[in-house]
Amino acid sequence: MKKANDNNKKTAPILETKRLGTRKVPKEQRMGQILDVAGSVFSRHGFHSTSMEQIAEGAGVTKPLLYRYFGSKDALYLATITQVGNHLMSGLSILMANPNARERLKLIMLSFLTFVERHREGWSVLYNEALTSVGPVGEKVSFFRNSFIEAAAKTIEELNDPSKASNGDKAGIKAVALANIMVGAVEAGARWWIQHPEIPIRDMQKMIETSLMPGFSER
Repeated sequence: MKKANDNNKKTAPILETKRLGTRKVPKEQRMGQILDVAGSVFSRHGFHSTSMEQIAEGAGVTKPLLYRYFGSKDALYLATITQVGNHLMSGLSILMANPNARERLKLIMLSFLTFVERHREGWSVLYNEALTSVGPVGEKVSFFRNSFIEAAAKTIEELNDPSKASNGDKAGIKAVALANIMVGAVEAGARWWIQHPEIPIRDMQKMIETSLMPGFSER
């Protein structure tokens, strides 16, 4: 009898996940929880090696429920990408309201690193496999990435000449080039940092700033 009780204790964590599938959970909340689980599973196994059964089991719901909510694995993956990307974009418009271009550029880098720190598995989905994707997923990732590049380019141009608006001239083209370099460098740093979580975010931010900031200003 004692052995049976021990076995019941071991299965308790598994039973906990089943609560996601109860009727007491509102649909929108349940879908968000499923997307969190899907992001974790996609991060570990990649899109092609992940099955709907794995996600359903991890979320404690049935596979038919996944199909009812999302329609297909492709659509679930796109929804996962969208959720992760929306987290990444949530603070960008607030940052762009900062009138200090130099400070804003640093905050753009910090916001990216903060996102990586808080959503490591989601970031892996968004920037590892998804960057090589085509179709709707590739378009969605490109949209999020280009939004950061555009914000950085606008900020770099203002840093060099606050009176200038982007108009496709030489300065604007250079700002876009530097913004692409910045985003690429931050992504590369994040790929390394995700394997070294012992490095504090402020130390990582300082390393990136020290490497990049001198090249953004012509002054």
